[in-house]
Amino acid sequence: MQSVNARCVYLTFSFITLWLTSGINFLHAQIDSIHVLKQVEVTAERIDLTDIGKHTDQMGKSMLSFNDHDDLASVLAKQTPLFVRSYGSGTLATLGIRGGSASHTQILWNGIPLRNPMLGMQDLALIPGVFFDEAAIHYGGHGSAFGSGAVGGLISISNEPVSLQNRIGINVYAGSWGRRGGDIQLDYGVGKIRFSSRLFSQHAENNYRYRLDKHLPEHNQVHNQINDKGILQEVSYALNDRQTLTGRLWYQYADRQIPPISTQTTSKSAQQDKIFRASLQWNYVADKFHWQLKSAWLDEINDYQDTLIILYTHNQFRTWLAEAATSYHPGNNISIAGGIYTEVAQGLSENYQDLKTRNQSAVFSSVKLASKNWMWRLQARQEITESIWSPLLVDVSTEFSGIKKITFKTSLSRNYRMPTLNDLNWRPGGNPDLVPEEGWAVEAGIHYKWVTEKIKLSTSLTAYKRNIDQWIMWMPPVKGLREYWSPINIAEVNSRGFETRANVSWTTNQCKFDLHAGLDLTWSTFESELKQFQIEAGEQLFYVPVENYMSGLTVHFHSWTGYYNHHWFGPSTGINDQIRAANIGSAGLSVDFQKHRLKESLYIQADNIWNVPYRIIERRPMPGRSFTAGVRVSFF
Repeated sequence: MQSVNARCVYLTFSFITLWLTSGINFLHAQIDSIHVLKQVEVTAERIDLTDIGKHTDQMGKSMLSFNDHDDLASVLAKQTPLFVRSYGSGTLATLGIRGGSASHTQILWNGIPLRNPMLGMQDLALIPGVFFDEAAIHYGGHGSAFGSGAVGGLISISNEPVSLQNRIGINVYAGSWGRRGGDIQLDYGVGKIRFSSRLFSQHAENNYRYRLDKHLPEHNQVHNQINDKGILQEVSYALNDRQTLTGRLWYQYADRQIPPISTQTTSKSAQQDKIFRASLQWNYVADKFHWQLKSAWLDEINDYQDTLIILYTHNQFRTWLAEAATSYHPGNNISIAGGIYTEVAQGLSENYQDLKTRNQSAVFSSVKLASKNWMWRLQARQEITESIWSPLLVDVSTEFSGIKKITFKTSLSRNYRMPTLNDLNWRPGGNPDLVPEEGWAVEAGIHYKWVTEKIKLSTSLTAYKRNIDQWIMWMPPVKGLREYWSPINIAEVNSRGFETRANVSWTTNQCKFDLHAGLDLTWSTFESELKQFQIEAGEQLFYVPVENYMSGLTVHFHSWTGYYNHHWFGPSTGINDQIRAANIGSAGLSVDFQKHRLKESLYIQADNIWNVPYRIIERRPMPGRSFTAGVRVSFF
């Protein structure tokens, strides 16, 4: 009874906070209405709830421009130390941050959670690079800001505000293994209404060469063709200097063959993904407050067939979500934010007994305080899913910058994750007796920055620890116990590790050099023995290498730009086999030409430049060396 009362008190407090800030905002709005409004930038980003005390890696437009013809999975694999769990070029790719599962990483698109309620994860190979301008990796638990599932971290992708300048950009490319494609970007409009259109299409035979071992002969991958196309349409209407209304439509269709594993000789399986996403966001920015309303509709279909075993499945989910949030800044040293969130999700599959529906609501609030050398943030969220209350999700974070050029960061957060619809309802294998995951995470880091006229240096070291009780994991069949895969609750999983980053940029009279490096050390272990699966306490989780290292150098010389990135990951344990460590390199070169309002770029890139035979998922060979070349043309 006390816990229920505490939740009611928190809900009441959150609604009162939201109402009070709304009232204050209304009074300020009345005052502002009698003055001439100043020009301010109004964007469609979510009110920031993630910026204090945690490790974040930013990926700006210039960093992403080399790989805008790739998908998000390829971008992260080439440019970060993250271990992207890919089944092969263009096929299923997921991500677990800090030793978490794929369901522990949330993907945000302009603040909209792209959450699949059936699987609990997002296929990163189905997020084309041309559909976003910036990306950020927010490490650690963010349950108090984004609710269920944000246990390991967030990947936030966003679009720049629609340009006020009319322009057109065309990109055409071709490469190894029958790869070819292109995209078009248009920015146009009149007066207060602006449009942005992005279209892409790509095809690949994907019959790449691979080796099972460096001493064995090469093979050609078979039945691996990919066709992917889509459009992202944006419209932005400036109601006045302080208000904007932004709408976005995302449609994509992908038809992907699924190749045989290395122990098979043939495959006839394939899948088609139809993706429709629509969002509408209203932003109002004044001197001391920010109002934001948003709503989104997500509708995704996945069809799978395997003619060898006469199997066809149709899976579809629909999600409607809405959020109202406000932040109030009464002074330079304090900021108060709060909001409400609601979501209705439906899942339909031939492997469900019937249509499954899930309703979720939440309230959240945040207080940020600042002094001369300190910044503090207290954040909390309460969710209810159907009739199940989440624990009170809290986050206490602080930063200290009292030492010249050095900032100390620390954060303590509580997180949880509900079982997915597949976890509970899939037939055969679903487990309706699963309980939600729940746990705490703590991190601490030190950041150093040194800037001169020609040199910029930043380094960081972060240590973290996370304990999750009732971790949900799908486990393989066990002879005499069960004949199919099924999820179970594992008593406890303990994750801990270190992350270090270094970035150096220096400029000479004719050149600019950008050097970046990162090392992640991750121990994520079973804390109890699972005898039926022959797992001992202390063993590392599946597909989680301890070591991940990445470094890269980019050189700018007049109109020429060249880069080399190198990613090394250590060995890991798969469900069936051990997975070896690998060194993977990628490189690229581009040259720009500009005359008046016409700009052209020629580029070439090489992936797996050292032609290393490797796997990320056992029995799923990755491509050998490949090349892509193209031309970009823009007119503005």
